[in-house]
Amino acid sequence: MKDISYVANEESKDFSDHMLRFLENHDEERIASEGFANDPAYALPAMIVSATLSGGPLMIYSGQEVGEPGRGNEGFGGEDSRTSIFDYWGVPEHQKWMNGGAFDGALLSEKQKQLRSFYANLFHVCTKSEAISQGKFYELKNQSGFNNRMYAYIRYTKNERVLVIANFDREKSLETTIQLPDLISKDLANDQVKLTDMLSGEISTVNSLKQGIQIKLGPVQAKIFRF
Repeated sequence: MKDISYVANEESKDFSDHMLRFLENHDEERIASEGFANDPAYALPAMIVSATLSGGPLMIYSGQEVGEPGRGNEGFGGEDSRTSIFDYWGVPEHQKWMNGGAFDGALLSEKQKQLRSFYANLFHVCTKSEAISQGKFYELKNQSGFNNRMYAYIRYTKNERVLVIANFDREKSLETTIQLPDLISKDLANDQVKLTDMLSGEISTVNSLKQGIQIKLGPVQAKIFRF
């Protein structure tokens, strides 16, 4: 997670809100390709972090939201796990969503529909959240139970606080108690707060912020909480 920390705190520290954020583009191997992750679900924690790390513009690329794998020998580019920009070529999984001009996604698999719904929900959350679009950034270091594949931070304004926590580990679950800094907790009127999962809408109660926020994540999972 040192690379994410370096980007957030050093590389783009003073201008991150002006940087376009993305995981895929025409130069990169598709996430769902056999040459890369082979499963679009592996990218979801990274997408959540990319979407919430700063308030800059966010991009998804040509079928990313339905797991386009960039499969096939396209001609100039060959079989390179990318979607060609040089050849007369289609984007088959995206075309399933287009469905011959109906644009209703009827040809997508249930798994693809769920993936597209995740992306739509994430974009909606980021657009509507003041803390994500305008807030300051605070990295949560040295949290219990973390290894180098786990990362957490707070985005906050005077009116809203958002906790983002990501587990990139493909095998290990994460069970931790997040300790908030005084910078964040001092502005809260009560020690007991409601914790809202911004992607699922589920609400839980944190009985005492002084004792920390208990979080459980499965392998390759990330969550966004408002409190």
